This record gives sequence, C-alpha cells and structure tokens, in this order.
Amino acid sequence: MSILKIYYPEDTHPQPSTSVDTPPSMILPFEKRGSLKKPRFQQQDWVLNRARTIFKNQKCPDCSSSAVAPLELRDGLLNRKNRLIPGTSTVVGFRCESCDTEWPA
Repeated sequence: MSILKIYYPEDTHPQPSTSVDTPPSMILPFEKRGSLKKPRFQQQDWVLNRARTIFKNQKCPDCSSSAVAPLELRDGLLNRKNRLIPGTSTVVGFRCESCDTEWPA
C-alpha cells in the first residue's frame, strides 16, 4: 500500500476581498401567512358543511330507517380518467331506501 502525502503550505489562505461598488441589498415584501390560508379554509368549510348535512339526515323522517342515500347533482370534480370524484358533488336531497320517501337537504 502506498502512503499519500499532502502538501499544505502555510501562507496559502487568500485574503477576503470586498468591493466598494456592491449595491445595497433589497428586501422584498411578502404577503402575511394569514391572508394566504383563506381559500383553504373556504374549501374546508364546504367539506364540513357537506358532512354535517349528511350526518343530520342519517335517519328517514317518516319510518326512522337508517337506509338513507344522498341525492347528488353531477357537478362534482372529475379525475384524470374523466370519472366523478366521490364526495365532491352537491347534495340536493335524500331518499329513504325502505319507504322511498324523498326530502330536500
């Protein structure tokens, strides 16, 4: 095995150079974080309102059955394969599977 020797002279540290013509640094203004989160909260409110509506209508008002299906419009978001993403459509009403009763949301 060979021994590798490293030559390190003592006076090779370059002195830091500063230029007089350096322009002053510019500070860019950014929006506050609170103003950026508003669209996200609006989206969450929409999802929460949908979940609350479905939760409140879990039981049929006529026969008290829990076999209730939501009636949705076909206005939801589409994925890459042009299929409807579940949970993104507008709930307009509910239908009881037992007694066929329908009521608005």
